[in-house]
Amino acid sequence: MPGAGDEMRGLAKVVWYWAKSGTRQWRIASLGDRMPFVPEALRYRYLVLERPNYAYGVQRAVDAARRQGHCGVTVIEFGVAGGNGLLALERHARYFSARTGVAVDVVGFDSGSGLPAPTDYRDQPFRWAEGYYPMDEEALRARLDGAELILGDISSTVGSWLSEHESRLHGAPIGFIAFDLDFWSSTVAAFDLFRRQSLLHLLPRVLCYFDDIVYSIAAIGELRAISELNAEMEGRMSIGRVEGLRAGIPLDPPWADQIFEAHLFEHPHYLRTVESSPTDLPLRA
Repeated sequence: MPGAGDEMRGLAKVVWYWAKSGTRQWRIASLGDRMPFVPEALRYRYLVLERPNYAYGVQRAVDAARRQGHCGVTVIEFGVAGGNGLLALERHARYFSARTGVAVDVVGFDSGSGLPAPTDYRDQPFRWAEGYYPMDEEALRARLDGAELILGDISSTVGSWLSEHESRLHGAPIGFIAFDLDFWSSTVAAFDLFRRQSLLHLLPRVLCYFDDIVYSIAAIGELRAISELNAEMEGRMSIGRVEGLRAGIPLDPPWADQIFEAHLFEHPHYLRTVESSPTDLPLRA
């Protein structure tokens, strides 16, 4: 039978979780998502659901596609692992597609066999090792509802997939990408989708979520991959954190600090005015 000491330790654990903004927000979202009496529309309005960062990304992608005159948009997860994120991405895609009429194609990229061997210190081998996060492909495919699962080495699958689906992507360009590849080297390979000569497979501004920048520094991992791409593509494109985002998202979620946006300055539609802003600011009486 549990004693008073066990109860105190359990209480201390709960307090510890709620004292930290990250785990507190995650628990609020998890709890709200399990309450059947909370209307679905309310859950999405306040992002109180599983993978709220993915829901926000899909929502922004759908809105951006509509403003650019597209009837569809594509959302991607790089680094599927067991598949929970891809299933959540499908769920959010169904929700926003049903309410807007914008078709949302969901695509997941993964090796299928877990992480490869780290290249060097930039891949943070002190955090991850070869074989981490394997996938049960059969089980995942049985639960997917239309999402495309691309397995293999990212350095080759991204380019071949883009070439195969180029014409389709012109009608449903990529608008949101969740990067959860852990490694610097894998993220660099995934960034090939920004290096193509034609940019019509992308929206002019692509929302990006980077999962593995927490507890890291700029010289390693995904942050290094971002800085290297920005230096390589200077004047052509840039990926940067969306500043001030927390102020506009309910519950002040820490994951807002992991939302970036890729601005493609050479995209043929980048200069098109699409935001709804006041056209004048008259002097108040």
